Amino acid sequence: MKTMSRNNHGMAYHRRRRATVWAGLMSCLIWITLLQEGITADEKEWPFYMPADVAPPQSKTIPQEGNEIDTFLLQRLGEKGLKYTEKASKLTLMRRVYFDLIGLPPTPERIDTFLADQEPKAYERLVDELLKDPRYGERWAKFWLDLVRYADTAGYEGDPDLPHAWRYRDYVIDSLNRDKPYDLFVKEQIAGDEFHEVMGAGELPIPEPERVVAMTFLRLAPFTEPRGNETRHELLSEMTSTVGSVFLGLTVGCAKCHDHKYDRIPIKDFYRMQAFFNTVQLMPPERGDAFQIGGSMPASFYRKGESEWAEAKRAEIRSRKDSYESMKTRLRIRAEEAKRQEKPLESTDSKNEKPEINLDQWVENPENMHISPEERQQYSQLRHQAKFVSQHLKRLVPRAMSLRHSFGPPYEPGIPVTHIMLRGAYDNPGESVEAGFPSCITGHQNAAQIRLDPFKRWPTRSRRMTLAQWIASDKNPMTARVIVNRLWMHHFGKGIVETPSDFGKLSGGPSHRTLLDWLALKLIDEKWRLKTIHRLMVTSAAYRQSSTVFDPLGLEIDPDNRLLSRFNRRRLEAEAIRDSILFVSGRLNPEMYGLPIFPKLPDGIEERVKYSNSKWATDTGPESRKRSIYIYQQRTLTMPFMQSFDGLVCEDTLPKRSTSITPLQALEMYNGTLTQEEAPHFADRCFNDASANPEDRLSLAFKRALGRHPSSREVQLLGDYTTSREGMTQLARILFNTSEFIYVD
Repeated sequence: MKTMSRNNHGMAYHRRRRATVWAGLMSCLIWITLLQEGITADEKEWPFYMPADVAPPQSKTIPQEGNEIDTFLLQRLGEKGLKYTEKASKLTLMRRVYFDLIGLPPTPERIDTFLADQEPKAYERLVDELLKDPRYGERWAKFWLDLVRYADTAGYEGDPDLPHAWRYRDYVIDSLNRDKPYDLFVKEQIAGDEFHEVMGAGELPIPEPERVVAMTFLRLAPFTEPRGNETRHELLSEMTSTVGSVFLGLTVGCAKCHDHKYDRIPIKDFYRMQAFFNTVQLMPPERGDAFQIGGSMPASFYRKGESEWAEAKRAEIRSRKDSYESMKTRLRIRAEEAKRQEKPLESTDSKNEKPEINLDQWVENPENMHISPEERQQYSQLRHQAKFVSQHLKRLVPRAMSLRHSFGPPYEPGIPVTHIMLRGAYDNPGESVEAGFPSCITGHQNAAQIRLDPFKRWPTRSRRMTLAQWIASDKNPMTARVIVNRLWMHHFGKGIVETPSDFGKLSGGPSHRTLLDWLALKLIDEKWRLKTIHRLMVTSAAYRQSSTVFDPLGLEIDPDNRLLSRFNRRRLEAEAIRDSILFVSGRLNPEMYGLPIFPKLPDGIEERVKYSNSKWATDTGPESRKRSIYIYQQRTLTMPFMQSFDGLVCEDTLPKRSTSITPLQALEMYNGTLTQEEAPHFADRCFNDASANPEDRLSLAFKRALGRHPSSREVQLLGDYTTSREGMTQLARILFNTSEFIYVD
C-alpha cells in the first residue's frame, strides 16, 4: 500500500511538473505573439483593452499607391514569405469600387472617361465622387438594416404591418449620406428622446422628430400579441442582446439564462445592462388593432421637401380610389345597358328595378365584348390599388414606430426593480441589480452613475442616454473596433475578426490585431466619420490587388487568404443583382426614399401565403422598379428572386449573409420573371443607342452589363445575335446569366 502511495505521489508530481512546463511554454508562445502584435502583457485580454496608439510599421516594400493599411498587411505577409499579387486592371478596379460604394455598375460613358484619365490620382478622385453620390447611402444602409433586424412587419402568426417602419430605413440612408458621426448615430438610436438636459423645473422638452424616428431601432424585433410581464421581459431582453451584439460586438444575450459559457459575461451583467431599458414606455395600441403590438409616436417629416412630398403622395393615393369609383360607375352603366339589350322584355317589367350585376364578373368575363382589353386591365389595376388606399395613407401619417421613457411618479410608475431572472424565466426572480456596464470591459460591477435633473422630477429619464454615452465614448474599447471591422468585412470579403458581432473567444481572434486597433483610433481621430475609413480602405494597395492572379505559395500557407496576398472575389448580394438588371435595362427608378414598394411576385404567391394578401400591394408601374432597399420587408414572405440569392427578410440581427451557389440562381437569371421582363428593354437600349454595326452593339451590351469590351472570341461567337432585336434579347439573357455579371473580381 505504501509502495502504491509513493508511486501515485510520484506520478502526480510528474504530472504537475509536465503541466508547469507546458504552462511555461504556452506563456512563452503568448508572450511572443503579443510582442509580434505590439501588445504588452500587462494589458487586458483581447478584446477588452483600450486600443494601443501604435505607429504603422516602417516598410520599404509598400506600393506607391498604398497607405498606412498596407504597412500592417505587408509586415504580416513578409513574416510568411508572401507579398501582394499584381495590381488589378483599371476596369476591374472601377467595377469593384462602384459596386462596393454605390451597389451599381459604372455606365459606359463613365468607363470611357475614367480610362482616358491618366492623372496619378484619377482613382482617388473616382472614390471621392462615389462617396458623395447619394446612392452610397442606399447601398450601405442595407447592411445596417440587416444588422438591426429591420422589417416592415412584426412577424409571428398574422405578421401585422408596421406602418411607419419605413421612416427608420430612410433615416439610415440619410444619416449615411450626410456622413453623420457614428457616435451620434449610436446615441440617437438608443436614446434619441434624452438628448436635452433638463436643468429647471419646467416641462420636458419635445425630442427632435429625426431622433424619435431613430429609436425605431429598439422596436424592430419580431413581436407577437402581448402576454403581460412575459412579453415585457422578452422585449427588454431583446433590446439588451441586440445593443450588445450590434454596437459592442459581444454575445451578451448568451448570458440571459446563465453565465456566458465562453466569455466573461456573467448573468448578473446581462440584467445590469437590461436595467438601462427598464423604464421604456411603448405607446398603447390603436383602437381596432387586433394584434396589439403597440402604437406609434408623433414625428414630423423633417428632411427638406419631405412634408410636401407626403402631401402630394396622399393626393395621388386618394386619386387612385377616386379613379376606381369613377370607372366603376361608368362600367356599371354600360353593363346595365348591355343587359337590357340582351333581355329587353325583362327590363320593362319594372321601371324601378335595375338588373343585378356583379361588376367584377362582368369585367373579367373573357366573352364580354362591351369592354376593351385595355379597360379590363385598367379596371383590374385600379380595383387592386383601391384595396390598399387606407394602408398607404396610414403610412403617410407623420409618426414613427418609436418609444419613450416613462414619465414616472405621479404620472406613471417609477423605476421598477430589475432582478436576475433565474434560467431566463420571466417569473423566476433572483437577486436585484442596478444598471451597470459589462464588467468584462470595465473591470468592475459598480452601478452606473445616471445623471438626473437637479429637481429629480424625472427619475426615470436619462438611463438609456447613460448607456449610449458610454457605448459611444472614445474610452470604450469595443465600439470603434466593431464598426471598422464591419466596414472591412464588406470591402475585403472577411472581417479582421471573422465573426463581426462576436469578438469573444469563439471568434478565433483578429487576423491583424494592431491594424484593427489603429483603424479604430483613426475613426475616433476623424470625429467618427465613416467615409474617411471607407476611403482609406478602398485606396489601399491591398484593395487594388487582382483576385485572379495569385502565388501558389499563398494558397498553401494561407488558403483562406486572411493575410490578403490577393483580393477576394465575391458574389454580389441579391439587392445589387436586382438593381443591376434594372440599371442596365434602363428602367431602374432613381427616386430615393419613400414608402415601401411592392414588385410583382411570380404566380401570385402573395395570395397564397397566409395573411399576406392584406399587405402586398402589387404595383407594376415605375414605383415598383426603385432600388431593392425599398422593397417591402414582410417576414412571412420573401421575394423568390431575393431568396434565391440569400436575401432573406430578417427575423434576428444578421451581421453577415451566407453566400450560396444553387441551380435556382441560374434559372432566375435566365428565365426568371425579372430577367424575362428586363431583357427586351436592355436589348432595345443597345439596339437603339449603338450604330448599325454589329460589333458596336455587342460592345455596348458588354460595357453596360460587364463593364468591358468583348474579346475577339466573344465577337466571333455572339456577333450574329446583334442583327435583330430578338437576337439582342437573347444576348441580354446570356449576359445576365454569366458569372461575371453577378460576381466582382
